[in-house]
Amino acid sequence: MYQIEFKIVGLPYHAWGDERLGERVRTALGKRVTLTHDCDNEKNPEATMVVIDTQFVGYVSNEQCHVVSRYCDESVTKTLQAVVVDYEARDEHFALWARAEVEKAMDMDAVGEHAEARLWSEKYSWLAMMPKSDDARRLKALVGEIKRALLNGEDMEGENKCVFDTYLRDCRWDVSWEATQEREELQRLSAESENEDMREWSRRLSGVMTKMGSEQHLEEIYVRVFEETKRSRAFQKLCRMHEDLELGALRQALMRFPGWMYQYYGKMEKWEYMSTLYYMRLPESALMRFVTGVLMGQELMAKAKGGKRDDVPQGKVVLLKDGWSGRRTRDEHATEEGNEVPMNREERMKRVIEQMREEQCFRHQYDYVWLMIVMNKTEGMPHFDGLQSFTDYLHDDLGFTDAPARSTMHSKMYVCQGGKRPDDWTFSDTQDSKECHRRINVAKRFLRQWEELKMKNEE
Repeated sequence: MYQIEFKIVGLPYHAWGDERLGERVRTALGKRVTLTHDCDNEKNPEATMVVIDTQFVGYVSNEQCHVVSRYCDESVTKTLQAVVVDYEARDEHFALWARAEVEKAMDMDAVGEHAEARLWSEKYSWLAMMPKSDDARRLKALVGEIKRALLNGEDMEGENKCVFDTYLRDCRWDVSWEATQEREELQRLSAESENEDMREWSRRLSGVMTKMGSEQHLEEIYVRVFEETKRSRAFQKLCRMHEDLELGALRQALMRFPGWMYQYYGKMEKWEYMSTLYYMRLPESALMRFVTGVLMGQELMAKAKGGKRDDVPQGKVVLLKDGWSGRRTRDEHATEEGNEVPMNREERMKRVIEQMREEQCFRHQYDYVWLMIVMNKTEGMPHFDGLQSFTDYLHDDLGFTDAPARSTMHSKMYVCQGGKRPDDWTFSDTQDSKECHRRINVAKRFLRQWEELKMKNEE
C-alpha cells in the first residue's frame, strides 16, 4: 500500500463557512474524508470535491487535485477515502491536510500550463499586449532574492524580511500560470527550511494561496486586471499606437481564445470570470494578450458606434483565407467577389457552430451535447456512437481545439428524452422550465442555422 497526502481548501465557502469554522477545523483530526472527481466543474476539469460528515466542505488544492481525481476515477466506486491528519487555522486562513492509502503509485505528469492558450498567443502574436508594469518586474526580482535566501539557508532578518514581506503582500494579484508555479515552489522550499521563521512565512504564503480562490479577492483582481488597466495611461497610449487595428480581425482572434472566454466576457460575475481564468493555468503572455485584446475591442467598438459600418451586406458567405468562414469588409468583398467557394458539410457545420459561439448560445460547455443529440436524430447530418467520437469530430474534423472534454458533457448525455423534434424533448435532470426551454432553443437554433446556410450554399 502507498500513502498520498493532500491539502483541502475552500473551507470558508462551503458547508462549514460560518462562525463555527475555526472550531470545526480544529476538531477535524481523525475524521473520515470522502473524495470524488467533480467532472462537471467548468473552471477546473480536475477539481476534486471533499465530503466530511456528509457535508460538502471544500476541494483538494489546485496543486494536487490532478493526482487525487485520477485515483477517484480509477476506483470502482469512483471515490477515495482518506483521514484528516493536520490542520491550519490562523489569521482567517483555514485548511486541512488529509492522508489516503492507495493500492499502487501512479506515474503522474506535473500539471502544465494551458498548452492551447500558449499556441493561441503565438498564432496571434500580432495582437497588441500591455507591457509589464514596474511592479510586475519588481516582483520577478523578489522571487529570485527569496530563492537565493532559502537555498543558502539564510535567516529572515533585516533586508531579507523586507523582501519576504513585500512578496507576500504583492504576489496575490498575479493569476498567470508562471506566478502560480512561483508561489508553489516558494511555499515548498520555505516549508522545508530548518528556520522556524521561514516555516512560519511558508504557512502565511499558504494562506495567501488559499485566499486566491475567495470571491471577494477574485473580484478585486478583476478590477485591477480589467478596469484599472483600461483607465491607465499606458493602455490609452497603446490604443493610440494601434488605432488602425481592424475590429473584425480582432474579434475573430479573441473568439478563438480557449474556453470561449471572450464570448463569456461580461456575461458572468466578475469573481467567477476571474476564477475561470485563474484555474485555466494561462501562461502570462496569453493572459496579457487576451486582456489587452478584450479592452482594445471595447475601445474600437465604442469608437465605431459613431462611424459607418464596414460589414458586408447580409447575403453570401465567403471562405476566408485562413480557412475560417465569415464576412469580409466591403473592400475585401469587392476585390474577391469572384472567389466564393461552396462549402462541404464539415465547413458548413463549422460555420454554424462558430456563429452560435459568436451569438453566445452556449451558456455551459456541456451544451454541445444537445448538438450531438440533434445530429443523431436528423438525416443528412453526422451520427455518433458516443461522446468520444463526437469530441473527436469537434476537435479533429472541425478544428475546434478548445472543444469541451468528454467528461464535461458526460453527465448530460442521457438526460434528454423525446423524439426527433427538439420541441418534444424533456430532461430528467431538471424541472426548471426556463432551463429546459433554453436547451431546446440551442438545438432549434442549430437546426435553423444549418438550413439557412445550406440554402445560401446552394444558391
